[in-house]
Amino acid sequence: MVKKIVLFLLMRSFLGWLFPDRIFLLLLYQIRVGKRLNLRNPRRFTEKIQWLKLNWRDDIITRCSDKYQVRKFVEERIGPEILKELYGVYEKPEDIDLTKLPDAFVLKANHGCKQNIFCKKKSDLDWNHWNRSARLLKKYLKENLYPTTREWAYKNIVPRIVCEEYLAKNGETLYEYCFYCYDGVPRLVEINEYQAEQHRINMFDLDLNLLENKYGSPPLPQPVIRTPQFDRMLEYSTILSKGFPFVRVDLLYVNNRIYFGEMTFFPLAGLLKISPESFDYFLGAYLQLPVLPPVPEPSQPGQKRMNN
Repeated sequence: MVKKIVLFLLMRSFLGWLFPDRIFLLLLYQIRVGKRLNLRNPRRFTEKIQWLKLNWRDDIITRCSDKYQVRKFVEERIGPEILKELYGVYEKPEDIDLTKLPDAFVLKANHGCKQNIFCKKKSDLDWNHWNRSARLLKKYLKENLYPTTREWAYKNIVPRIVCEEYLAKNGETLYEYCFYCYDGVPRLVEINEYQAEQHRINMFDLDLNLLENKYGSPPLPQPVIRTPQFDRMLEYSTILSKGFPFVRVDLLYVNNRIYFGEMTFFPLAGLLKISPESFDYFLGAYLQLPVLPPVPEPSQPGQKRMNN
């Protein structure tokens, strides 16, 4: 109970802002993961994610975390063929003209996580339903992941509403292949299966051998069939992850076609207790942290800068 109260005060009140990022994450990691956070010699995957949140700062990460701006990044590296159709980008719900949208679509905040509204059939949207959706979108636009998890990549994203294609229009099974990529090399894949209201998940090596990571959701039935497009997804993940010490590239697969999902640099903010504990070290062993540039020495008082 005490931990829950402290967690609430840290994440949902102004008290969290009293702590610098490092102290905040030390406290939050202890509460959420139940371990002392080692930032001097991180070995766990979850520890290394906290290190990256504190030390790995590059504007490209903000661009790729933005669910709208990342489309241009994907188009530059691969092309537009794996992008979902874009119906509109809006600053506020009042800008959305439902009459100009197709019968099925997805609305989502470009700067959040799981902030989606799925419309399977526009004709079923009455005024009350749309009012509730609009209020929810307004709530999403006001939220930001940075204050609560210190995922700095989200801090400076301009909030927008993105309207995209609804992929499983006729109830098809949708698969999400989440490739864990280290220094541009996919190493593992987490496969999610979405069918009707059911979600199943497991993690595999690239030969689709089952790994020991445990989830709360039901597992996928074994053996997992290797889709004919799997090698192409590996290729796309390699291209998109080039230049990043770590990124999870999420690709969607439905009706024998690949679509880009998103790029995730800090999965679950690195604040999930991984089971078994050894798997946290297993994931972390692949992640080689970048070498930080040396901190410049302060100038001496009265010292003049020399022009070359």
